[in-house]
Amino acid sequence: MRLPLALAGSAALAAVLVAPLAPARALLSERTLGQDELWVVLASRRDPAEAIALARGFAPRFEAIHVATSSNGWHAVYGGPVAVGDADRTEAALRAEPALPDDLFLSDGSRFSPPFYSLDAPRHETLHYGGEAPLSLPFDGATLVLSSRRDAYDLYYPVIEGRADGETLFSMDLSDAASFSRGAFVTIAPLDPRAPENRQVVVAAFTGGAHCCALTRIATPLGGGWAVVPGAMLDGDRGYAVEDLDGDGIHELASVDQSFLYAYAPYAFSFAPLVIERFAGKKIVEVTDDPRFRPALEEDLARLEEAAEETPSLWRENGFLAAWVAAKARLGDVDEAWARMLARYDRGADWPLTVCAADPAPDGGCPPGAERQASFPEALEAHLRARGYVDG
Repeated sequence: MRLPLALAGSAALAAVLVAPLAPARALLSERTLGQDELWVVLASRRDPAEAIALARGFAPRFEAIHVATSSNGWHAVYGGPVAVGDADRTEAALRAEPALPDDLFLSDGSRFSPPFYSLDAPRHETLHYGGEAPLSLPFDGATLVLSSRRDAYDLYYPVIEGRADGETLFSMDLSDAASFSRGAFVTIAPLDPRAPENRQVVVAAFTGGAHCCALTRIATPLGGGWAVVPGAMLDGDRGYAVEDLDGDGIHELASVDQSFLYAYAPYAFSFAPLVIERFAGKKIVEVTDDPRFRPALEEDLARLEEAAEETPSLWRENGFLAAWVAAKARLGDVDEAWARMLARYDRGADWPLTVCAADPAPDGGCPPGAERQASFPEALEAHLRARGYVDG
């Protein structure tokens, strides 16, 4: 499972680092070069919009196509990666293809920033817009127009509009994300299984603040027009990872279970299991337990266990154990996981934990005065039952 996300830029598009999943962070990672692989650099342009247009034209030839800022300030268009035995022969063969430039060359990408535009699957495009200058991106017979605006408090937020034939198809209100950052992460991909011929526009904007948050809006064709649907407010600055997890051509919205953040440990020591949702018309519905996504859940568990293999002390940290038990429960292995947790959890942890000693109030919360202190296993069991990881 690869969950790519929008990437970084230039003077017009700000750079951003995309790292592999860390505790309580985005689920996203870039495609890295394997052994004996190189990128094919196809063109370079000063104008980022022109570079993106060129990239789209080369997309059918490569597994993925990207645009990134080179160390010289130009925007490089590159595809691949390609397997390279003899570099000179590979380069010559590529140059001989009629649809490819005769001045292309191979590169390890070390002179490039992370890409600010990527097209790495059919009909799936990602863009990180930095907000310093307006940018227009044609898509599906319309144009996505990106700019930024300053509010009365001298804070900035991105302005995203869809236009066609001189008319505005949709406009996203992202003023609640006003901060010192004016950028946005944009994904264009098919999300709705009921209308697979359409693509939706997913925009996430960072609200600012420590460990918070990405405000998300999704624009979708609906009833001969367009509608804008609010997504969840998610930890981090990138919002959902948009990925076709079951290979059916429709992309899911992946995130982590936010309820695990700060629940058993400070943020830096919190881990959270995978959550998978799907867009349907004007709704977002959770589909994590759908059997089609079991491989994704297995990979999420493997991700957690790989982290513990690299840092064995995690097996005695409650913030990690909570997410690991939840991930095992999703796969039907809760009894084994529970026994291991009971043998290893940190009994001396001073993070405050409580459970509700009464039935929930009408609003779903705990009635006043009904909370009591709890051990880690007690709090985790109540959490797993409340969130549906185990039967109530």
